[in-house]
Amino acid sequence: MQKKKRKIKVALIINEFFGADGTAFGGYGFLARKYIAKYIPDEDIELDVLVDQTRYKFRKTQVDGVNLYRLPSRFGLARLWLWWKNYDVYLSVELVTDFFLRHEPRKDKKLVLWIQDPRPWSEWREINTVEKFPEPCYYNQSLYDYAHEWYRQGRIRFVSQAHFLNEKAIDLYRLPNNVPIQYLPNPIDLDLKFDVTTFPKKNHVIFLGRIESVKRGWLFCEIAKALPEYEFYMLGQTFREADENTAIMAPYKNLTNLHFAGHVDGEVKETFLKEAKVLVNTSIHEALPISFLEALAYGTLLVSCRNPEDLTARFGEFVGTVLGDGYEQVPLFVDAVRRLMEDEPRRTRLAAEAVAYIREVHNVPRFVRDLRAVLHETAQNA
Repeated sequence: MQKKKRKIKVALIINEFFGADGTAFGGYGFLARKYIAKYIPDEDIELDVLVDQTRYKFRKTQVDGVNLYRLPSRFGLARLWLWWKNYDVYLSVELVTDFFLRHEPRKDKKLVLWIQDPRPWSEWREINTVEKFPEPCYYNQSLYDYAHEWYRQGRIRFVSQAHFLNEKAIDLYRLPNNVPIQYLPNPIDLDLKFDVTTFPKKNHVIFLGRIESVKRGWLFCEIAKALPEYEFYMLGQTFREADENTAIMAPYKNLTNLHFAGHVDGEVKETFLKEAKVLVNTSIHEALPISFLEALAYGTLLVSCRNPEDLTARFGEFVGTVLGDGYEQVPLFVDAVRRLMEDEPRRTRLAAEAVAYIREVHNVPRFVRDLRAVLHETAQNA
């Protein structure tokens, strides 16, 4: 009788799980909950989520059939618990904490670090030009030094959601220029029945993301003010510094063509994405946001001052880098939206090309195949 193959045990390190158990609604958590935890576990892979630490007590919550753990920071209890769990491999969406790695008692355990949004100090210098409401800085040199030490020990395998991020990760984690970094694009759930060539899109412009300083949502509102002929929808909510962000948005509530939809998900979000012609992104900093991929999957074109992987210029209008609070550059966004809206042949052509690109590169089966392979290979080489 053939012996049953043992599952590999994967610990996903994350600091949010898209609203579950009181965590934030962010891109990392969206990727962790909607894709990694949903699609990666199978008959060969068991996955737990390590989301935070407590002071004394263990805390376990089950979300979508996956266990979320918070481990105590006192008395070495986390170390004992990790010894007992004996994970085969760790997976981290970027690196948001070293707590679990520092408490891992076995020296042969490895980490798959999925590069998502590495922010070396040069990125923070740009972010810090915002004066209206500064973004809290979470630059953590000791964290990045710890990752560097794991790399020196041969305990990290790097994968990256976008090629242009590799140089930033090399800078942040002090890696050699020839470090192997495998391309692992972020996945998007696709509606293959959606036909962008026949769907009746509306003159809608959307903002999709958290309402916070780095996103500079006030610029989206200013663009709406300058373009009363189009309907603007702000999809997202405040989470961190909620009172300050809400106060900044308050003066725009009386604009008749600007609608604050709050946090949306599922079919409601899909409807907004399908119907809109343009997604405007006003962030002072972005990696390659999932919102870009979601928009392009439905042929919704991009207007942004960020151009990750050249996608904004390829499937929309890149207005150039905009630093500071950005008010003086609002006309650049306004003109870009108008160019896309008023050139229907170009818009429809780019929309079809965008859908084809996303379906080829960012489909879920490719993601599942590649990430499962990475996890198995890393666990076997531990």
